[in-house]
Amino acid sequence: MGKFPSLKLLLVSVVVSFGSSFHFGYQLVITNPSQAAFIDFLNRSYELFETEILQTIWSIIVAILFAGAICGALSIGFVSTKFGRKRGLYVSIGCGILAVLLAIISCHVISFELYIVSRIILGFAVALGLGLSAMLFNESSPRNCRGFVSMMTGIMVQFGTFIGAIIAMPLLLGTTDRWWYIYLIEIIILCIVMALLPFIPESPAYLIQRGYDEAARNAVLFYYGCKVGAVDGPLNEIKENVTANAKKLSVIAVFKDHYSRKGVIVGIVVSFAMSFSGVADNKCQKILYLKSFVVADRFGRRPLVLISLSILLVLNLVIFVLMFCFEEFQLQWIGYFLVVIIALFLFFFAIGVGPVSFFVAAETVGQAARGTSQSCSSMTQMICRLVILMIFYPISDAITQPITYLILFVIPVFLSILFLYSNMPETKNKDHKKVGVFI
Repeated sequence: MGKFPSLKLLLVSVVVSFGSSFHFGYQLVITNPSQAAFIDFLNRSYELFETEILQTIWSIIVAILFAGAICGALSIGFVSTKFGRKRGLYVSIGCGILAVLLAIISCHVISFELYIVSRIILGFAVALGLGLSAMLFNESSPRNCRGFVSMMTGIMVQFGTFIGAIIAMPLLLGTTDRWWYIYLIEIIILCIVMALLPFIPESPAYLIQRGYDEAARNAVLFYYGCKVGAVDGPLNEIKENVTANAKKLSVIAVFKDHYSRKGVIVGIVVSFAMSFSGVADNKCQKILYLKSFVVADRFGRRPLVLISLSILLVLNLVIFVLMFCFEEFQLQWIGYFLVVIIALFLFFFAIGVGPVSFFVAAETVGQAARGTSQSCSSMTQMICRLVILMIFYPISDAITQPITYLILFVIPVFLSILFLYSNMPETKNKDHKKVGVFI
């Protein structure tokens, strides 16, 4: 077993990501380029009640995706324990298919209420899928290529935003009579993933935890790509980890245990820092994410997060100064310089804290606390996205955009760096026992 995953493991990571993280990225952007079409749909829906739609109401409908996502994040621990990582994906993808169907139906019956329900269920589905896929990748990958596989989550989020931004353009499907095709494409992808899931084994760690030793052996053979005679080594290592974390910890128990509590908090702070870093989607960012496949396993998680956040902090300060100067002096060259700084920002985000934030929470704790840790990390990201979406423009209208940028995207990153420098362990090629030594 080398530094790269087996072909089967790589294919599984792609398929599962198409049903989880791709779905998340896709939903993040499809309402932006096609906004005029959606607002027209809502206006026609409101006409039935002789009421006009307002832009603010549409903003609330967009943001409600994250309200559902918070509920989905809270469900990760329960679903992953009750149904397993793989079978839990049936739940998330099934909810996704239902939500997309409701969105399509809402278009044809002209019902904004039904569309709102679909947004809430979609939020639940994408958050649940994100957490479950991260856990499946972490528990099914050999330690020496775990970062490579886990990075697939971040890659597919960005690929989803790229595809969604293109097909939702008014020139393609982002029109009043064609926007429902955006959801039709999504439901086709979800149905394909659902059809392929039966051929994917459950997480070896979860199977051992449930006492299915033979199924766990077959799962290790599948994921690790090793020969029959070499399966005992990795299988025994997984058994040791599961035995050490035999009893699933409740949320309260996780936060009472020093090691688990610190691991969960580290995952939360990384997600918090990523969300408040000021990142914006950009096409070149998708290419840069490809670099992160190798970087995560070569340099480790801790240096990637700390170095990238430190550079982002400096760049955010520069952006703040440039925004302030442009607002004061209206000099055109400042705008060009700002474009260069943003390009640098995207580079360091895409090879550092961006992709790492999606899976590091699953690496900082043991098997028993993994569901809670991933749930808290995902919930933090969804809450932060919701908060930023709701408060940025009201605050900027009150105290100007440069000062708002300083408050929201500089101070939180600075505080996160201070905490992570003192508390974040290196998880590269380490099991939970070795990680615990540094927490």
